[in-house]
This record gives sequence, C-alpha cells and structure tokens, in this order.
Amino acid sequence: PLAWGVNLPAHSVLIKGTQIYDAKQGKFVELSILDVMQIFGRAGRPQFDTSGEGMILTTHDKLAHYMQLMHSALPIESTLQASLTDHLNAEVVLGTVRNLSEAIAWLSYTYLYVRMLKNPTHYGVAFHEVQSDPMLRVRCRELIEGSIKELARAKMLRYNFDTHNM
Repeated sequence: PLAWGVNLPAHSVLIKGTQIYDAKQGKFVELSILDVMQIFGRAGRPQFDTSGEGMILTTHDKLAHYMQLMHSALPIESTLQASLTDHLNAEVVLGTVRNLSEAIAWLSYTYLYVRMLKNPTHYGVAFHEVQSDPMLRVRCRELIEGSIKELARAKMLRYNFDTHNM
C-alpha cells in the first residue's frame, strides 16, 4: 500500500491482499492490526476531508479474522515513554524545545500524554497521583526532567538547572 509509512492523506484507502513477506520468519505473514489501522488512518484526514473510507481485500478464510480485529475495542497504547529521551533530543536539535516549560508543553501534545490521562496505571502512574494532579503535570515534569538529566549526563545538551534553559 502506498500510504503505508508515508504521510500521504487520501479519501479512500484500499489494502489489496493482507499477507506480507517477513524476512525474519522467512515466510508470508498476515498484516497486523496496527499496520491495518495505520494504513486506514490515511483515509479522511480531518484537515483535508470530512469523511474517509477504508477497504480491505483478503481471502475468505481470513475475513472473520480481520472483521474481529476491526471491531474490537482494544486501545492502542503509546510506546513513546521508552524512547522519550531520544525524541526530546530531536526536538531540542530542531529548536522546537529550548527550555523546561517548552519541553513539558511539547509532551502535552503527544499521544503518550493523551493515553496517560486515559489509562494512567498502564504508564506507572499511581491512583493517588491522579487524584492529587488530574492533569499529570507533576508526572510530565518528572519525565522531562529525567530525560534532560540523561541528555546532560551524556553531554548531548547543556542545561542550566537554575534558569531551566537548554
């Protein structure tokens, strides 16, 4: 599919065939639900269109499998936390983040933040933290400060701990 991994919005998306070759396994495997959702996510982008449609062509024996996957309500969780330091470093290099407050603001625009608010325990946020800080500002600050300290230790950035500037 052309829209797979490419920022190419479209009104309609068609997945013609659901098997891809996996070199590690040395055989053809079915597309994962994450891949299907990523491809379908190109259809009807809000900034370009008011609706969209996704179609999938597969063999009859796989039809029930994809219907069940498409109708299950399992949320997709963020994996940004595992590589937060690398992503923060990229934002610093790009110049979009220059200080602690901008870094915290940047984090608040991520899917990680959205999912932390919806499913805090998945991200290690205790119930008492949510009660005392429903918007998780303290947790966001801790995550960012941890990444800043890691980058400073690795000499990837200079950080003034008094002014909070990078």
